[in-house]
Amino acid sequence: MKPAATIYRLLPLLACLLLALGGCGKKGPVKPLAQPLPAAPEKLAALQQGNLMQLDWEIPVSNQDGSPLTNLQGFNILKMRYDIADDCPECRDSSTLLRQIDLEFLKNAERKGNRLTFWDNDLEPGYGYQYKVVAYTRRNRDGAPATIRRPFLTPAAAPAGLQASAHDRMVRLEWQPAAAPADGELLGYNLYRRSSGEILSSLPVNDALLTVTSFEDFGLQNGIRYSYTLRTVLHRGNTRLESTASSAVVATPKAGQ
Repeated sequence: MKPAATIYRLLPLLACLLLALGGCGKKGPVKPLAQPLPAAPEKLAALQQGNLMQLDWEIPVSNQDGSPLTNLQGFNILKMRYDIADDCPECRDSSTLLRQIDLEFLKNAERKGNRLTFWDNDLEPGYGYQYKVVAYTRRNRDGAPATIRRPFLTPAAAPAGLQASAHDRMVRLEWQPAAAPADGELLGYNLYRRSSGEILSSLPVNDALLTVTSFEDFGLQNGIRYSYTLRTVLHRGNTRLESTASSAVVATPKAGQ
């Protein structure tokens, strides 16, 4: 065989060797880069309020890789019940979907700024409950979960004797002192308010826990009807919880009162 012919036969092999980093032969379609997934919701908290469990969390603003989260659609809430005395929730995970919260069609949840609140009412004393909150994208892809566990204890009785008197742009509230529970410690009170046409807020009116049996709610609008409920705040074992809500009282501030 002539040397020139040999060189021509080796050219394809030499080309493959030179293009080894890029591959040799027919290339397949270029695969798109995987889209980043949402980071876990922040500051997940659970608080028993009477017969309810209130879940709060902050909406994540970034993906797990630190890039901005721009395609968030909502959250999946998963729930698992376990026996407080005998079970090991860390040893298994039988969580099932409790609720899906779509941020564009918000139902069964409250949003205030970057904070979401959800209430679960399917609970039984003597059991603990694990909740996982997972952000999902518009393509229905799940991000990282945030997880919390809380025991559900027998609800404490509501405080008694709540009364309200209306004044100029202010409502004065008073109630009877609650007795300390035999199995825990009375920490104070939280007062909740709603005005006509609004739902009851998940945040109390008082910035700090009330340790007295009266409160003056200033800065209100005259002519608007306000409704108030009161809950005691207790400490049982390692758990902080609130009692069931008192009966609601109403007052309408008016100039000159």
